[in-house]
Amino acid sequence: MQVSLRELNWSDLWIWFEFGETPTERQKLYFEQVLDAWYSLGLLGGFNASRLTMHEMDDADLVHLNYEVEDEEALPSLMHNMGEIEYEVSTARCWFDLGTADTLAIDVLLNAMQTLSREYLPVERVVIGGSGDSPPEP
Repeated sequence: MQVSLRELNWSDLWIWFEFGETPTERQKLYFEQVLDAWYSLGLLGGFNASRLTMHEMDDADLVHLNYEVEDEEALPSLMHNMGEIEYEVSTARCWFDLGTADTLAIDVLLNAMQTLSREYLPVERVVIGGSGDSPPEP
């Protein structure tokens, strides 16, 4: 899977997907579930790099970790909106307002897309950014 980044506007972010084949209805369902789940986690503040408490610990220290849920200093990291997924033969695109979500959100999406591509629907390329009226170059 190839990933390309264009100009990024967090509140007006288009993500384009090119598939290795025209997706079936079942494949579209899997793809849509990934995007919906990703957006739902973002809407709830799941992509906040300042709150990666367990990720930053050594495995041996996890047993004794006093996990602080209420962190007054951590700013919320919330996605704001997701547009409709638009398909055209073997491509799809979707618009997002990522709000204050961190770049961690993009990493998580791309990790999920890699597995989707391997197991269910070949994703040849993901293009992140640019405007909705400027499709990525082939």
